[in-house]
Amino acid sequence: MNTTMNKFTNLKEDLKNSLQFKLGVVTKMVFKKVNAQLVQEGIPVLAEQLPILMVVYFQEKAMTQQDIANLLQKDKAGIQRSVQTLHKDGFLKIESDIEDKRKNMVSLTSSGKFVCERIQALVIAFNNQVMEHFSEEERKQFLGFLDRVVSVIEK
Repeated sequence: MNTTMNKFTNLKEDLKNSLQFKLGVVTKMVFKKVNAQLVQEGIPVLAEQLPILMVVYFQEKAMTQQDIANLLQKDKAGIQRSVQTLHKDGFLKIESDIEDKRKNMVSLTSSGKFVCERIQALVIAFNNQVMEHFSEEERKQFLGFLDRVVSVIEK
């Protein structure tokens, strides 16, 4: 019975120290903190919606929902829901494609551009708050490790 309990305890520790668990915890905490900052700043956007806004912002021209889904490697249905919400909130404009009426073209409204600029400042400030606890060498190493994880997973 004792060896079974030790195996269970070891497995539990292995899971707690796994890449998936650690990244999941960090992601959850980052989203929670960023969402709180967005609320504090009066920006009615969720951290989960930021990638969509930023992709459209940096693209600088209208793009399809499928293009957004492909770029973010997300399913089209999830992107569509977020796009509809951001449209309803006045940050995105949705228009039918002139050439293919089945496609919706998504672009930022002036409110969307303004919000994206405010969000960029918040994201940079948040990043600086976290990274100030690391030396320059530690930052480079940490980001290098994350880049290596991405390249290993992509293989």
